[in-house]
Amino acid sequence: MTKKDLFRIIIKLAGIYWLITTMYNQLPFLFSAIFSRTDYSLIPYTIGFFLICFVVFILLVFYTDKIIRWLKLDRGFDEDRIEFSNFNMGNIVKLALIIVGCMLIVNFIPTFIVQTYYYVKIHISTDLADSFGYTYQNGNQWALSIISLILGYILLTNYPALSKFILKITQKKEEVQ
Repeated sequence: MTKKDLFRIIIKLAGIYWLITTMYNQLPFLFSAIFSRTDYSLIPYTIGFFLICFVVFILLVFYTDKIIRWLKLDRGFDEDRIEFSNFNMGNIVKLALIIVGCMLIVNFIPTFIVQTYYYVKIHISTDLADSFGYTYQNGNQWALSIISLILGYILLTNYPALSKFILKITQKKEEVQ
């Protein structure tokens, strides 16, 4: 298996995982918000949210090669082929960093979209803020989603240097003990 094949599998699985978790986490909230209001002002938002979900899913599942090239995921390994029997600690750490970075991005995109929408709406209309109970404390979720997205991007783009750093720290700890 080549490293590009492995990253294709990881990104496609992340896309499917993202679609499933987004739908199960956000769908009940959206439908309850739509049907609890009588003016149906959230219908355009719901349609837009589903379009964004569909576009992100299509990008992750059908354009994985472009994502791999854009993030330069196939660089940083010693060999082009990945042999699981010869998988050393450095390759395991690199793969773990990539998986954690993907999961951070996949898990916090829906939260970022929803919280951004609420942040914009609360500054435009105060009655929507009262009906959803959106307070300043929920701004923490928005900040957390932004930080998580940035951290996921950093993990994905800098995994070779981060893996060397982690291995260096691990070796220093082993030498001390």
